[in-house]
Amino acid sequence: MSVPARRIIEPIFGSPTLSSANNGKASWSRGSTSPLDQKGPTGWLANLYGGAQTGDDWARVNVPVFELPLPELTSAMWSYYMTNTETMGVNMVVWAHDPNDDDKRAEISQLGGIATLEKASGWDAHEFDTSVTQMFFYGEGTTGTGLTSGTQYTWAQFQADVLFKTWTIYRITFEYGWEASGTFEDAWVAEIKLNGHPVYLKPDPQEYSKTVLVSKTLECEGGYGDEDVMSESDTNAAGTDWDFDFGGTGKIVKAVAHTPTTAMTFGMVLMLYSRPPTCELDDNAANTGPVAADVPYFIGTIVFPAMSDLGTGGSYSIATPSLTTTNLPLAFDAPKLYGVAVITDAQDPADDTLFTIILSAEMIG
Repeated sequence: MSVPARRIIEPIFGSPTLSSANNGKASWSRGSTSPLDQKGPTGWLANLYGGAQTGDDWARVNVPVFELPLPELTSAMWSYYMTNTETMGVNMVVWAHDPNDDDKRAEISQLGGIATLEKASGWDAHEFDTSVTQMFFYGEGTTGTGLTSGTQYTWAQFQADVLFKTWTIYRITFEYGWEASGTFEDAWVAEIKLNGHPVYLKPDPQEYSKTVLVSKTLECEGGYGDEDVMSESDTNAAGTDWDFDFGGTGKIVKAVAHTPTTAMTFGMVLMLYSRPPTCELDDNAANTGPVAADVPYFIGTIVFPAMSDLGTGGSYSIATPSLTTTNLPLAFDAPKLYGVAVITDAQDPADDTLFTIILSAEMIG
C-alpha cells in the first residue's frame, strides 16, 4: 500500500514582533508571577506601555500575514491585562494592499475607545464582531472604494467593498495608545487568535535587550554611614528590597543610579538575589548581607562609581563593563532579581530623597 505524499501547508500568520514610538514602549516579558502567569500558551507576554499620550504615542504587537484575502479574515480574539482602567483598550489594525500594486495600501483600524472593547484594569478579552460599526481606514491609492476615509464602518462592509474585497492582508497589529491626553500604564497582551489559529507570542531566539527602572523615596534621616542600607523606611522591618522584574534570564550590561539632588559624591553597591533576601533591609541600618540563608540565592554585586553631576539635573553614577571594578556584565538565571542597595561612603542627602536605579540586560530566555 503506497503512502500518500504529505502536503506542506505554509503558515498564514508569522512570528510576532514588537514596536513603539515616542512615549510608548514595547518589550517581551515572562509571565513569571500572578496574575501574568495565568494566560498565554508560551508563557511570554507582549508588554505594551503607552506612556504620556499626546496623540502619537503607541506600542504594538506586529503579526505578519501571508497575503490573506481580506474577506477571509472572519474572526479574531485576544486577551490582555491592564494595570489601570483606561479610555482605550488594545485594539486591532488590519494592514491591507492591492496584491498587484504596492502603491495601493491602507490601514483599517478598530476604534480603541469603542464601547465593546474592554478597557478595565485587570484581565480583558475581546471577541471581534464583524457586524459592529468600529472600523475606519486611511491609506494611499484607495480610489474606487465605496467607503469614506476616516468614517466608521463594520468589518463586513470592508469585506464586501468593491475595492477592498480584492485586496490582501499583509500585517495585523494590536495597538495600545494614540490617545490625545492622559497616561496609559502597562498592558500585557497574552493571547491572540486569528481565524481560529493561535499566534504564539515569544521573542526571537537570539538575544534581546530589556531595561528595568525602580525608584524609591529614601528616608535619609540622620545621614548615612559607611555600608548603610538605602531604602524607604528606617522603621524596624519596614524597609524593602529593590525588585527588578526582567521576566527572563540574561546578563546585566549597564546600571545607572540617579537622584535629583546635586553635589552627591557617594559610591554604592547593589547586592542582587534570586529570591527576597532575609538580611537587613531598613534604611540607615548597617548592612548584614549576604547572610548564610541567602547565599544560595546570591547573584552577585554591581559596584557603582562615585556619583557626580553636571549642572542642576541631579547626581548620577553609571556602571558599565568598560569599568573593570563594576563586576559587569553580571549573569542571572532568575526572571526577577531582588536588590539591597548599600552606600559605601558616608553622606547626608536631604530627607525623603528620590533615588532611581536602572538596570539594562541582554536577555536570552
